[in-house]
Amino acid sequence: MARKTNRKLAKKKAWESFSRYIRTRDCIRFTGSPNDGMCVTCGRYYPFKELQAGHFIQGRTNAVLFDERLVYSQCFGCNGNPPKGKGGNYVEYFIFMEKEWGRTMIDDFLALKHQTKIYKAYDFVDIKELYDRKTQDLLDKVKL
Repeated sequence: MARKTNRKLAKKKAWESFSRYIRTRDCIRFTGSPNDGMCVTCGRYYPFKELQAGHFIQGRTNAVLFDERLVYSQCFGCNGNPPKGKGGNYVEYFIFMEKEWGRTMIDDFLALKHQTKIYKAYDFVDIKELYDRKTQDLLDKVKL
């Protein structure tokens, strides 16, 4: 098995921090607790560890990968790939996003799919640090 490069490892760690932030943000938003949250596409409630950070725009191109506006909490059943999952449950996700942002913003978001963003390893390190801080800030506010 090939050894991961520093860039790949940095990207993985950045994604883990970003995902933790998204799920924490949405758990607090929808339940008031960082321990439980809601899937934005099926509306069911799940423990934090059973939620994923699901992208509204499929493909996870670099231009949308770490865009907070385009990623929300989803359960595995909605976010997972078929046959076990619904591949993002796109129709319901679209309805949620239209209520959240409006149609004009959705059109702007969809245009991002065609943009490429090049990240260096140090960019991923910065992203990880940013989302570790943002997650801690959310958790600190809940404790107050």
